[in-house]
Amino acid sequence: MFNIRKKINNESGMILMASTMGIFIILSIFAFYLARFSITETRSGAYHILDIKARNLAMTGAEHGMQLYKSSRSTEGININNITGNLNNGSYAVSFDSDNDEVTSALPYTHYLTMKSSATIDDVKRNIRFILSSLPEAFCFSFYGNNTSSQVFSETGSYINGDMFFNGSVGSGSGTSNGVTYISTGSGGTLLSAFPEFPQLEESIYTTLLNSAAAVSGGNSSYTNYSYQFDGTDDYVTIGSSNDINQGEFSQKTIEVWFKTNDKSNKQVIYEQGGRDRGLNLYIKDSKLYAGGWNRVEGNWSPGTWLFTSAISNNQWHHVALTLNGGETKSAGAFKLYLDGELKATGEGSQLWNHNYAVIGKTRAKSRYDDGTTSSGFTFNGFIDEVRLWNTERSLSEIVDNKDKVLSGYEKGLVAYYNFQEETGSIANDSDPNSPINNGTISGAVINNSGPTLSSNILSFKDETVILSNYTDSKLLVNQDLLILGSTFNGPGYIVVNGNITIGSTDLNPSTINGNIFIICSGSITIKEDSQIGTSIDAPVILYSKGNGTYSSSTVYGLIVSKGDNLLLNGTDVNGAILNYSSSFSLTGDSDIIGSVVSDYSVDIQGDLASISKGNIPEFSGLVIGLDPFVVPGSYLEY
Repeated sequence: MFNIRKKINNESGMILMASTMGIFIILSIFAFYLARFSITETRSGAYHILDIKARNLAMTGAEHGMQLYKSSRSTEGININNITGNLNNGSYAVSFDSDNDEVTSALPYTHYLTMKSSATIDDVKRNIRFILSSLPEAFCFSFYGNNTSSQVFSETGSYINGDMFFNGSVGSGSGTSNGVTYISTGSGGTLLSAFPEFPQLEESIYTTLLNSAAAVSGGNSSYTNYSYQFDGTDDYVTIGSSNDINQGEFSQKTIEVWFKTNDKSNKQVIYEQGGRDRGLNLYIKDSKLYAGGWNRVEGNWSPGTWLFTSAISNNQWHHVALTLNGGETKSAGAFKLYLDGELKATGEGSQLWNHNYAVIGKTRAKSRYDDGTTSSGFTFNGFIDEVRLWNTERSLSEIVDNKDKVLSGYEKGLVAYYNFQEETGSIANDSDPNSPINNGTISGAVINNSGPTLSSNILSFKDETVILSNYTDSKLLVNQDLLILGSTFNGPGYIVVNGNITIGSTDLNPSTINGNIFIICSGSITIKEDSQIGTSIDAPVILYSKGNGTYSSSTVYGLIVSKGDNLLLNGTDVNGAILNYSSSFSLTGDSDIIGSVVSDYSVDIQGDLASISKGNIPEFSGLVIGLDPFVVPGSYLEY
């Protein structure tokens, strides 16, 4: 019995042991796989976390790249293709490609740019890309006229190549040639159910910048003025015959001169043009200032019309202005004589036509005087400065507002301007670049280091190279008019002017405004004479003016925003876009716009050479126009 019980006990122990071992083995296997699973999950979770970190790091790199691109606005000029950084135990690298996307397929538009950001943490790598536009916003059409003033769209001999949307009447000469589609709610078109959304301007950006310019010192600054001294014996300045001054038919004229006499008792000529038969004359006689004119030989109008003032003072600067507004026959009030900003006399007159050269300080040929006599000579004894010749009749307010100011030379109607700022030489330079240069020849007169007290409301750059990064925050802030002649401006940066901006050339150089520069002014923008604004469509310039815009014989890469009364393009090529709020908007001469035009009003395209072509511009609309380039919607990609 004992043996049987012993055997049973032994077998139970074996079974228990085997069971225990089995359970142990099962638990071990479970623990093994649990541990393995745990390790795998841990590794997978860690990888996932690294993947998220790498993606975030790539986004950080993209933000860094976008920041640098906004500051440079170009892959030219500075190296933005070597952007790297280290963060969170990882690294990123950003690159730009102006030709291809991430798989080297060609970009659809010339001013697009692929920005690629690659980030690596341990062995985890993430790539993302965005497509950027170099323009701040993109536009939809070749031409879109909202036409809030019921104007008629006019196209004469030229063309629009691309889509055109115009809310108003389409004038004669318009059609569907050259791939143009004219669509309007007026005559000649098809009624649209809805017009495309008109881009909006982010005014606060521009207002803030203009307020910054208005807050700086400047304007009405002191001006070191020179004049010429005439000895009363043989000193004078000769101005040759010119279609601007004396050759042709002139219904309107204004002659302005600053003068100071040493001796007012003798007859002495300040300014004369024409000679004995017809012309103009300003002279001193019997201590008074005389001015007059004569024209076609008319028997009942001899010796002409003569105006005079009360006695003037010696050794004191005076300003004289003689204006003419006459027709083919005599009319009352055609001549007006102003002294020191006051109207002193009026008289009858008529047009001026073909007469002799002009002289400052005497007459060379016989001239006519108020007593009917004709004679040459009568040399001036004293000082003369700021001789201004206009082919317009200047009003009293225009004379008063500008007589004490230095001119830029670009003023409308000004055909010759002698400010006598030459310190040496025999040439009296014509400082008016509006028309052919009419330099004078100096005979005997000498420079004097004092002239009438004038203020210079103009900051000038002439034949200079300007680097905007040398200014605080790369901003040239000007609280007066700005004149740029024959100069090069290098960005990135801002030119912000509380006043007017004029950009032109000198005899030595054209003006060049390189890419990534914002030109913003509260007044008018005038660009002339082979000036280049912007480097390329990939390195544009933004030009914003609250006043009128005049672009002549120049090239523009970028965006023009015009908010004045008039926008005129004459012989100018624009590559980019125009946002126009001006009611008068014209293209003349060989003016070509390659890009988009969006206008609150119509456009008058004149001549056979002017055109608007859509070009390689993307089709986006309804965006708020600020300053910065933007990310093309839908262009984000992870790969």
